[in-house]
Amino acid sequence: MFLEILAGAFYLFTIIAAFKMETPLKGLLFMLTVLAVSGILYLFILFPGISGIVVTVMLAAFILKQGSR
Repeated sequence: MFLEILAGAFYLFTIIAAFKMETPLKGLLFMLTVLAVSGILYLFILFPGISGIVVTVMLAAFILKQGSR
């Protein structure tokens, strides 16, 4: 129960931060990014083992690709 309350507070702060962005588009993109990262972490927790390793490798490849630009 504690984790659900903590996640709800995190998403509430995310919405507040999104409304304080310079443009509505930046706020929307920020919310989508937070939801995407949360979804990837949820899949990592939901599918431990080989599937979790595959998700981790894909996420690391994406981060490293972004860093090389």
